[in-house]
Amino acid sequence: MGARHPQAVLAQLGANKNEFILAAKHLIRMGVVNSPGDAIRYMEEHNTDVQEVLEKLITSQQTKIIKETEEDDDTSDQSQQNER
Repeated sequence: MGARHPQAVLAQLGANKNEFILAAKHLIRMGVVNSPGDAIRYMEEHNTDVQEVLEKLITSQQTKIIKETEEDDDTSDQSQQNER
C-alpha cells in the first residue's frame, strides 16, 4: 500500500489543515510516533479523531488552579475585619 496524499487523509478524517498539524505535532511530542510522516500514517490507519487528540493536547497544556475553600475565605475576611 502506497502513501496517500495528506489532503486525502484530511478529507478522510474530516479535519482542517491547522488542526491536523497540531494533532500530528502532539502525537510526535507524546512519543506515539517519531516523525510527521509517521503521524500522518498513524492517523490514517487508526482513523484517529483529530478533535479527540486536540482535547488531549489542551488538557495537557492546562494548569490546575487550586481553589480555596469557603472556610479559608471566611477566616481571611474575619482577620481583615479584626484589623480595622
